[in-house]
Amino acid sequence: MIHSTLVNANILIVDDQKVNIDILEGFLDIQGYTNLCSVTDPREVMNQYNSFRPDLILLDLSMPFLNGFEVMEQLRSVVPDDDYLPVLVLTADAQIEVRQAALSSGASDFLTKPFDLIEVGLRIKNLLKTRYLHQQIENRNWILEVKVSERTAELEKMNMELTKARDLAQAGDRLKTAFIQNISHEVRTPLNGILGFSNLLLDAGISDEEKTSFIPLLQASSDRLIKTISDYMDISLIMSDNIELNVREVYVEQELTELGKRYKSLSAARNLELSTAFPEECREIRIQTDPDLFRKIISHLIDNAIKFTQQGSIVIGYSIKSDVVEVYVQDTGIGVENDIQEKIFGCFMQGSDSSTRNYEGNGLGLSISSGFLRLLGSEIHLESKKGSGSTFSFCLPLPPETKKRISIERRKRKNKQKTASPLVILIAEDDFTQQLYLQSVLKRITSDIYIVKNGLEAVEFCQKHPELSLLLMDIKMPEMNGYEATRQIRMFCKDLPIIAITAYAMHSDEQKAIGAGCDDYLSKPVDSEKLMRKLRDLSII
Repeated sequence: MIHSTLVNANILIVDDQKVNIDILEGFLDIQGYTNLCSVTDPREVMNQYNSFRPDLILLDLSMPFLNGFEVMEQLRSVVPDDDYLPVLVLTADAQIEVRQAALSSGASDFLTKPFDLIEVGLRIKNLLKTRYLHQQIENRNWILEVKVSERTAELEKMNMELTKARDLAQAGDRLKTAFIQNISHEVRTPLNGILGFSNLLLDAGISDEEKTSFIPLLQASSDRLIKTISDYMDISLIMSDNIELNVREVYVEQELTELGKRYKSLSAARNLELSTAFPEECREIRIQTDPDLFRKIISHLIDNAIKFTQQGSIVIGYSIKSDVVEVYVQDTGIGVENDIQEKIFGCFMQGSDSSTRNYEGNGLGLSISSGFLRLLGSEIHLESKKGSGSTFSFCLPLPPETKKRISIERRKRKNKQKTASPLVILIAEDDFTQQLYLQSVLKRITSDIYIVKNGLEAVEFCQKHPELSLLLMDIKMPEMNGYEATRQIRMFCKDLPIIAITAYAMHSDEQKAIGAGCDDYLSKPVDSEKLMRKLRDLSII
């Protein structure tokens, strides 16, 4: 291994006499050395050092321009301290003072001319071997430093993980303590009411009127105990990942309305106004979700709003945003400070330690709601400012058919608002006969009819004419087909009614047209009555 390394070493010969260089190169070539370089001008040494990167320099001392001592001085300024670069001085000056000066200036070895080539070969081999061993030591030191650095990083990471584990263990202990204290309080408190009033009902010294007044209090304590047990069961199921979803169709407005009625009396008892808010154009929205979890989530959010609202109002509602329905509960309560908004979704939290002491409840409502929403593929959002109320919301996806119906309903409302304006219709059709036919049919309802011959023209026309009431879109056209034209138009004009009219008559073609953004579909040959019926369905006429 050492031999192969040595023969591949880079050897630089510096001598102003070409004959000396030829002798050395010939000898080294015979020895098997493969990477040789030579210069007769010592001023070239620094360039060769940077480009050739020698492992050994054979250096003459007496040369024009720069002598060997000056060359070694230049090398000392660029060779790193931890890099061993051997220099073998070959000179005709045999004085002891010169030898000592050369070794003091940085030479690793010294030979006088005329030299014995065998001795030169042995010294070259020894110097290269020393450089190789030095490099091995440096490489091992570097590897050792890397390993030490990696090990140090591992230890630091391990310490961080241990610290994190310790903190988690301490937090777990605190949570366990809080759980025990909380469940003790939340179970014993209503039990105290149940047992206490039950005993009083059996007391012969209590009047019938007093006994009657005890019954609502007894019922309230029972309800609180049942709710506490249900909450502990729910959080246990969430933490153990033991809940099976039962997804069914849910009418959002109906569910929210029923929940609003259920909490109406409780809100009124706290002098709070509870109302619902639903978008007019999107009534009877249906989604696919677990109805039981949906009701529990909303119930916890309403409970939370009532608990932390001293005066004002609570609103339960939903809105449609793109492909989702956003359900929210908004209150005018005490609000939540920014630095603890994430913490309140943890177990047994009510905004702060002081709040935990001032408000009844087990502090699990938001944690349960957050856990249920994760199972439904959603998450809870909070917008709040201390002293200015809070809005808790979450989003659930709309089924494709519901999205289409909402889009149509919105366009119907928009078209109804524009009834005073004349109908403006664009026909995108490349066939002349079909253009004339559609134009003749549509003249019954408007005189503002425009025609373009391809999808690209249709896109440009829609960009320039926002007053358009309807677009009849052929699918197979030159330049740009109807699918692509519809997709581009929907990027800047979401409410324009578009009906695809095409000779493609398969069911999959209809689905493809609807998927591209069309509101409806008619196959050729187009029946005039069917077309008018479509226009009525879209509230165009």
